[in-house]
Amino acid sequence: MRQIEKDVVGAFVRGEYARKDNTESVGGHLYLHGNEIAYRDDAGNIEISHAGWHSRTTRSRLNAVLQLAEKKARVFIKDWTMYIERDGKVEPMYNEFYKV
Repeated sequence: MRQIEKDVVGAFVRGEYARKDNTESVGGHLYLHGNEIAYRDDAGNIEISHAGWHSRTTRSRLNAVLQLAEKKARVFIKDWTMYIERDGKVEPMYNEFYKV
């Protein structure tokens, strides 16, 4: 895990503010290049999205969220498509949020 993920994504999981380079945690929302890729809802659940960007950096940030929040899910890219695996099921990720 990259240092930026430990710092900024860790702050997101803890509900704190942090910003470093292209990643920012603000008020229960996580942004990458200004695009919201994760948020914590009122019940404390985390939802993630690739925000239309199927990049290795987006995948890495989302997997850091899942790892640091101790969620049993993962995000991966295959044949230029981003997928989410959770509860033993794999599904392609579209431009929407997924509860983990």
